[in-house]
Amino acid sequence: MQTQKAINTFVKETGGWVASQLEACTRCGMCAEACHFYQATGVPEYAPVWKVELLRRAYEQRFTVSGKVKLAIGLDAEISDEDLLKWSSYVYHACTVCNKCSMVCPMGIDLGTLIHDVRSGLAEAGVVPADLAAAVQKQLEEGSPLGMTDEVYADRLEWVTDDWEVDIPIDKEGAETLVVLSSIEVMKFPQNIAAVAEVLNAAGENWTLSTKAREVVNFGFYEGSHSHTTLFLKRLLDQAVAMGVKRLVVTECGHAYDALRWTAYNLMDIPDSLEITHITGLLGEYVSSGRIKLKGGAFNEGKITFHDACKIQRKGGHINEPRQILNILSPDAFVEMTPNREESICCGGGGGVIAIKDADPVRYAAFELKIDQVNKTGADTVVMSCSNCRLQFTDGKEHFNLDWKINGLTQMVADALAD
Repeated sequence: MQTQKAINTFVKETGGWVASQLEACTRCGMCAEACHFYQATGVPEYAPVWKVELLRRAYEQRFTVSGKVKLAIGLDAEISDEDLLKWSSYVYHACTVCNKCSMVCPMGIDLGTLIHDVRSGLAEAGVVPADLAAAVQKQLEEGSPLGMTDEVYADRLEWVTDDWEVDIPIDKEGAETLVVLSSIEVMKFPQNIAAVAEVLNAAGENWTLSTKAREVVNFGFYEGSHSHTTLFLKRLLDQAVAMGVKRLVVTECGHAYDALRWTAYNLMDIPDSLEITHITGLLGEYVSSGRIKLKGGAFNEGKITFHDACKIQRKGGHINEPRQILNILSPDAFVEMTPNREESICCGGGGGVIAIKDADPVRYAAFELKIDQVNKTGADTVVMSCSNCRLQFTDGKEHFNLDWKINGLTQMVADALAD
């Protein structure tokens, strides 16, 4: 373990913005009630304000008089190896970086970004949960954290093309839109690949997949490593530029959308001519413009509710499109969870948490909040626009023996396309 590397990273990250954020915090604790992990467990260390404590200590001990004095007289201690191990469990096991805590902060502090900065220091020190570190290594070596090699990717696409009888263009010259899939979709929900293809083909989109830009999930982003995050982003963006496409579409993956739509612009130059959007926004665009037509009431039995994904709806703003679509497909069956939209409760599986076996107990505890939400609506079907959320819901359904149907928004749209 290299504790000094973590401290150096914290110090390096502490520019004027971070300092102002840390100084503004009154430690009122309001953020705790917004955190699903704290709500589910009551563990004080899961409060978002405590998750940034290492960053605050590094800042105060090196840049403030009071911090230096407290360190000198023994009222505070240098960050230790033991501290890093504790905070690794707090910020990796019990945080999805959903950033709902920032919404309730009376001082407007961006806690999610600060927690990500803590992850960056831990990543530099090599204090990343073993499962997550292994997934990062696999993405470095094989191009995908789930083992989706070139051969696996090609085989899966051929299988989907044949079994679903859908046209899937690959490495198409002159395409205007590049669609990048997540390995979760390819390996766990292959029907979603067919659904994406059916919708884009019905809309007359000039699109393609790429053999080089084949993985949109970014485990370096989960880990907090700037170098790995940048490397995985460049694999996609360099190919998009080389192909000359005008639009890059992220399919059903929330954190990948966050990394490409916002983080990438702070790490590298991206051509102004390249639009980065999410499939949810594209679906809304197609429906509103009439490029695709849906069978009204195609899913109008039972009760259907929608789970708002943190990075797609809360941060990405794609809140209205799913509801516009569901009000067409399920005008009588669609019911809202409470809270919803920007205030929705995270499913508990994002931010790399679902990849960490040791995080299972707290992950399932957080998911029980979603179970309560869904049960209060009386819904028997839960729809979402993120495959990572879908994986969490599918796993939670099995773990808790729930009598639910889990569906993806794109899949529903594909199934309801009018001839």
